[in-house]
Amino acid sequence: MQKLVFICIVTLALLATTPWQVTSTQQDDKIVVGTNLVTVNVIVTDDNGGYIKGLSKEQFTIYDNKVKQQIAHFSAAAAPVSLGIVCEIHEGVPEQTRAVLTAVKQFTGTLGSEDDFFFVAFSKHGSFTTEFIPSSDQVLDHLQFVKPGGPSSFYDSVYLAAARLRNSRNLKRSLLLISDGYDTTSTHDYNKLRSRLSTMDAQIYAIGITDPALDQSVRQRRWFFEDITRDSTRRSVQLSPGVATGRAVLAEMSRASGGSTYLPETESEVELAYICSQIASELRQQYTLAFYSNAKANTELHKLKVHVRNSQSRSDLRLSYRKGYQLSRDQ
Repeated sequence: MQKLVFICIVTLALLATTPWQVTSTQQDDKIVVGTNLVTVNVIVTDDNGGYIKGLSKEQFTIYDNKVKQQIAHFSAAAAPVSLGIVCEIHEGVPEQTRAVLTAVKQFTGTLGSEDDFFFVAFSKHGSFTTEFIPSSDQVLDHLQFVKPGGPSSFYDSVYLAAARLRNSRNLKRSLLLISDGYDTTSTHDYNKLRSRLSTMDAQIYAIGITDPALDQSVRQRRWFFEDITRDSTRRSVQLSPGVATGRAVLAEMSRASGGSTYLPETESEVELAYICSQIASELRQQYTLAFYSNAKANTELHKLKVHVRNSQSRSDLRLSYRKGYQLSRDQ
């Protein structure tokens, strides 16, 4: 009886969360957000991975299909971000769920007052969306004992989150995906999802977690050490096809968007919290550029190229940003 009452309370709490109210927050007096505005977040680092700060608008050049563009908006400050978090729940591994949600809760606690986020939890039973991070008990009870509806697979859940993020209030947008990345049951295949994501001005960060159903032993034999001429080098084990495919999907999605993929070794709360702190830091270190595109909706993918002229004549700078975009009629 107490269990039933608790589930009812959780259900009411989840249903009571109101959908996002899209508001217009002015981020730049000179910018007019239109259907053809293309935003590119750029991370600039040195060979050691250190962030390069203090670059000016004049030091950046951006090309659209090899044609130089006029930068209509530039920001070197930590601009507000709208964030969608998609989290896959492996119901048979409750300790993994607790570690992931604890780390994500710490991560969202670092967001500022002008930032906003929503959270999508999904499993094979369905999904639900909130504007807060539920506890692991709330998530597991809701997915197991309440018929939540919504997508129950990775591609469909990301597709749903991408559609919702499109209407977010901030110019800077990002998706955080926590999943094994493997999917064979979605109504949207990977090509459709990739096409959808190409129309979004959003960076994707992914944290790969293990589904024991794909590889029962992957967590015990994640790494092995090979001793060759007394020089031991850590080498990754051979992954099962499902695990390898899922990781490749996560890596490609983040690479194309200018984000990053993280593959934790232990999936412990400490390691996951550290990864989330790295992502939070990177979101604050980005340069934001925007230009008005002459591309037509639903045409081919446009390739982007960004160059930085370093005032110190350094040639070791590394740039991370999304590699292309595609306009859509409903953008």
